[in-house]
Amino acid sequence: MRLSIWKINRNFRWSKGMPRTTGTIIFDCVFIAMTAAVWGVIIWLISRAPGIVPTHFGVSGQPDAWGSPTHHLIPFIIITVVALAAVVGAYFPQSALNIPGYNQKEATPRQNELGAWLMRILAVFMLVLILTIALSIFVLTSHSVVPVISVIGVMLVVCIVFSVLMYKAK
Repeated sequence: MRLSIWKINRNFRWSKGMPRTTGTIIFDCVFIAMTAAVWGVIIWLISRAPGIVPTHFGVSGQPDAWGSPTHHLIPFIIITVVALAAVVGAYFPQSALNIPGYNQKEATPRQNELGAWLMRILAVFMLVLILTIALSIFVLTSHSVVPVISVIGVMLVVCIVFSVLMYKAK
């Protein structure tokens, strides 16, 4: 069996996974482009950053540790890997989600679809989170953790809304 990246099999389905549709293929392509753009901005910001930037924020929201801009690469890489795993995991929502009221064995197709889109949306917000962290540290002169907490708050609201939608989609 010969695999070709140029032919799209719209009926492709991993074992017990969600089928690929035109919408998911477009999302995957846009997500990869977004990931590349975010990393381009991060590398550009790090190259222009001063030698010492905040590396940790205390309870008050003000920086309490300083260091090299490259110290932020490891958390950025970890968040990117988790975002990529969420996009891949969107094809397996029945094994990737653990939400009360979402019975993995008896989930309806609508619940699986909502679970898959929840994971895709959270992956996009993870890229937004990386960009927000980078801009807060490397661009803003008054360093604050408020923009980062705002993005995390939106991610939490998205999780709650999708959990309710999945629960009601029986």
